[in-house]
Amino acid sequence: MKRRSFISLASLALPSAVLAAQKTISCRVLVVGAGGAGLCAALEASSRVRDVILIDKESFIGGDTLISGGYFNAPDPELQKKYGIADSKELFYQHILESANGKGNPKAQARLAEFAYPTLEWLKELGVVFEDQIYQIYGSYYRRCHKPILAVGKAYVQKLSEACLKNGVQILTSTRFVAFEKDADGGFTVQAVSGTDVIEIRCRALVLAAGGFGANPRLLKRYVPDLNFYYSDSKGMGEVLESAMKSGVKTENMDFIECVPEGSYLNKYSARIYVLVHGMIFINEDGHRFANEGATRKELSSALIGQGKKKCFTIVDNANLNLLDKLQKKHLYQAYFAGQVWKADSIEALCEEINVPSEAVKRSLEEVPAQNRPKVGPFWAVGMYPWVHYTLGGIAIDEEARALDNDSRPIAGLYAAGQITGSVHGQNRLGGNGLTDAFVFGRIAGINAAKYAK
Repeated sequence: MKRRSFISLASLALPSAVLAAQKTISCRVLVVGAGGAGLCAALEASSRVRDVILIDKESFIGGDTLISGGYFNAPDPELQKKYGIADSKELFYQHILESANGKGNPKAQARLAEFAYPTLEWLKELGVVFEDQIYQIYGSYYRRCHKPILAVGKAYVQKLSEACLKNGVQILTSTRFVAFEKDADGGFTVQAVSGTDVIEIRCRALVLAAGGFGANPRLLKRYVPDLNFYYSDSKGMGEVLESAMKSGVKTENMDFIECVPEGSYLNKYSARIYVLVHGMIFINEDGHRFANEGATRKELSSALIGQGKKKCFTIVDNANLNLLDKLQKKHLYQAYFAGQVWKADSIEALCEEINVPSEAVKRSLEEVPAQNRPKVGPFWAVGMYPWVHYTLGGIAIDEEARALDNDSRPIAGLYAAGQITGSVHGQNRLGGNGLTDAFVFGRIAGINAAKYAK
């Protein structure tokens, strides 16, 4: 990218008078995006070199990790043995390959499986406390999900950010990435905007970890033209991804997205009672079970979208609800008192509340494996609507988190991690693998960026 075109990108977004306020700062490693992947990258880089800067367009840090369910996939044979579960990194890799269905980078997928458990232990060393329990969430294939005691993704963001600050990472919020170019000396010049200032950041190594594009209807329409809704629980607009594409960075799997069942976008509260597969069933307004609760995210997305205008519901029993954390229960009761969730002592009474034929629901319940069937009242129901949750496509990377050019060659000094990448999950993402991907490849990107920057 020529210098002149580089500056012109900023002028598209700002009045020309603001450009006079430009200032320049320098660092060894710059990380763009302060979600889980970016925080891990900044932490690992700052453990090896000084002068690490982390920027984020929001006024707060955490990204999608902050609002995630907090479930982290990793084989943990010792803990799993307590629950009669046999697991290994080899089995995890096999599940990832099956889920990817021939898409993505098998070496990167192997790296994810290999470093999931060491990353779990690393998180514990940072002070993240996990429940002494293993979960299977929807779309996860297997019971290997770990969950922090502190509600949702806050546990990770808190400990990772504390460690970053302790290491001297300079965190700049409300700082929007605009464009970057490769310098002749092998480093990078990045242009960002903070308030009325246009900031030029010069760095030796650059890590892109700014999330996906699930909240960008324009990009969704371009890559998934058959999608007829654009509701998203993500804030990812994909502007950093687009900038990388304009700079000659390769992308892959851009047409694969993941949809999840959420409440109506009109609802004030989000009641996530569809997460744990035990004690749960998915039904439509006819009382028919329209999807296997343990299906892949891709299969569930297709089944839910395939219901068209039919109303769909998740029904769970009280035993399932007892596994929710305090924040999830708070949201559930807020939704209940707002009339967005229904509750009854029996399946028959619940069906009457949601206007679904109870006899059809009873027949559908017989299809659910006995160990997963809702049994313990009271029973709860929430409406289901498809939301864009995760974009599976993005920057092509190798197993070292190096961004690739359009000839599939690593770009020296440029790394990417998390949802902005497209090489890890392939055609489908296993439930619980989003955070595993962010943390594992965030770490790898940070370690390698520091090596390059020395």
